[in-house]
Amino acid sequence: MKRLFYILVLAGTVAGCSKGPWEGPSRDDAPAEVKAIVTVKQDADGTTFFQLDDDTRVYPSNFAEPYTGLRRIVCGLLLSPDMTGCTVQWYDALEQGTVSGDALPETAVSDGVEVLEDWMTSVEDGFLTVHYSAWWGDGHTPHQLLVLTRLNPENPYELTLVHQRNGDEALRRADSLIYFDINDLPSTQGDYVTLTLNWKNLDGEDASKNFRFRNRQ
Repeated sequence: MKRLFYILVLAGTVAGCSKGPWEGPSRDDAPAEVKAIVTVKQDADGTTFFQLDDDTRVYPSNFAEPYTGLRRIVCGLLLSPDMTGCTVQWYDALEQGTVSGDALPETAVSDGVEVLEDWMTSVEDGFLTVHYSAWWGDGHTPHQLLVLTRLNPENPYELTLVHQRNGDEALRRADSLIYFDINDLPSTQGDYVTLTLNWKNLDGEDASKNFRFRNRQ
């Protein structure tokens, strides 16, 4: 992600309903009761709502961003007592990564990455959201993260996360957020299945994490 976390990198810092204590900088001017990663959607009459998890939607009273389609944001919300409405205290749009059914070319370089074990790393609403840590340079070389599918013909719900630094220097280690639309995986017919994400960590070792996955309803 560039807009929120990577800007903080250059400054020298830096699932069910994705809720939890915010790990980033404090925002004393905009306290929030709930920190969440949500999908911004529109219902049949064009009204914007937030999808909090696989089943819960809330309608923001003060969100004027003219998003269309599906967008993922990290935000601070004040939820109404009946959990149908909310007030947005702050938000930042997340970067969307690439999902590919092709294997990497043999000449491609795959660099290590750490997937962080917290509330922001989640699978919900047909999206995989990853809070990760990596080595960064001076900010001039773009990094790429992609999720590869179809690498295991016996299990379509086994995915591989690949990080490519594209020759960027390892000057500082910092965190970032990215999401992937994995809704095109074979239908789970409304049931939950186990989804496995594999990656190489910063020590070059194999790592993996399991999630509950259901296609977007």
